[in-house]
Amino acid sequence: MLTLENFPELKTALRIDGSEDDKVLTLLLNAAKTYLENAGIPEASIHKDHLDLYKQAILIYIGLDYEYDDRKIPKLERALQRILLQLRVGAKSD
Repeated sequence: MLTLENFPELKTALRIDGSEDDKVLTLLLNAAKTYLENAGIPEASIHKDHLDLYKQAILIYIGLDYEYDDRKIPKLERALQRILLQLRVGAKSD
């Protein structure tokens, strides 16, 4: 189960040092996992071979909410949709 503690790539990707945003990041991480679950990709179904792709989907989802850069949003949304399709296929084949 991904948590802020065992997912250090999250803070690295968002360029966050320290712990002052930990509560917000935990909220966003939980929201991302719920989003993926509602999209048909529950965390429990993720095989270790697909974990990096799952993490990337979470990073993109959180980046959309955390960074608020309007220029990046369309590209991030397209990337997230491609990853969701791959994760759905991977979850069904396991």
